[in-house]
Amino acid sequence: MQMPFRWHLLALILGVSFPFPVHADNGKEQDQFVVAGYLPHYRVTAATPQSLKPLTDLIYFGLTPPAGGSLAGEPIAPAILQKLQEIKRINGCRLLLCVGGWNRSEGFAEVTLREEPRKQLVRELLKFCRDNEFDGIDFDWEHPQGPGELASYQALLTEARKSFNPAGLLVTVAQASWQDLGTPAYRAVDRIHLMSYDHDYPQATLEKSQRDVERVIRWGCPPRKVTLGVPFYGRSKGREARSYRQLVASHRSPSSNDEIDGYAFNGASTIIQKLRHARQKNLAGIMIWETGQDDPREEFSLLKAIGRQSGRDSHASPR
Repeated sequence: MQMPFRWHLLALILGVSFPFPVHADNGKEQDQFVVAGYLPHYRVTAATPQSLKPLTDLIYFGLTPPAGGSLAGEPIAPAILQKLQEIKRINGCRLLLCVGGWNRSEGFAEVTLREEPRKQLVRELLKFCRDNEFDGIDFDWEHPQGPGELASYQALLTEARKSFNPAGLLVTVAQASWQDLGTPAYRAVDRIHLMSYDHDYPQATLEKSQRDVERVIRWGCPPRKVTLGVPFYGRSKGREARSYRQLVASHRSPSSNDEIDGYAFNGASTIIQKLRHARQKNLAGIMIWETGQDDPREEFSLLKAIGRQSGRDSHASPR
């Protein structure tokens, strides 16, 4: 997007400057700071635009990749689609469709192995996104094993870029903090959603997340494509998980607290420190797993704290 000459001239006369949008490699306009949040299918009914208004990107979770490349006749129930579109319209956020995830990745190995099923999957995902007001696709293979599966995944991401980017749609990928997806993947995607959590106890500390960011940058992913993942849940030494809402339900815990009843989590202070770190490192932004685990109370809500810090604590204009 270029500013017309007359506006340049006016700026010089008035002595003012105009902000320019940030662009990804593919030339699509991007928000200067992303607040992306996953919303699982089982949370959609209870979600409200008000509770999700700090998000710039709402990621619907999600679809299981079909081994043959063809989507089911009705991949998402009409009522859920309508609710997602309503949230997008009211909040002015982007809407992404996640394919894969934990316990949903079994089809990736087969569908990515051969060229035709890969292309079929990309074609059908593109059509679905265009027909249903999605702004892009998010792939989440947990996890490709060995060089062969990794190469197949890179091929899928590259195919998706070739089809989605000319249509003005995003291609993103969820990435485990310990797995290098490789230069072809980082070149293909607009963003990676770095899953910087589920570490050894205590999980998701600021220091561990800082090391995760440095590692993925060393692997070759440009900082401007990295969104730093933050958890809205806690884990115990025994790897048991509880949502942030469950952990603070019976505690008036200070925002600086990151441990309750043996569960390590991120309180508001740590979340804000991570957000500031993402800004300082010129990252794309932050990512949340997952928004439905937040506490709805104003004084405890992590999303509201993020909204106040990021400047998205009021309603965006509807599209």
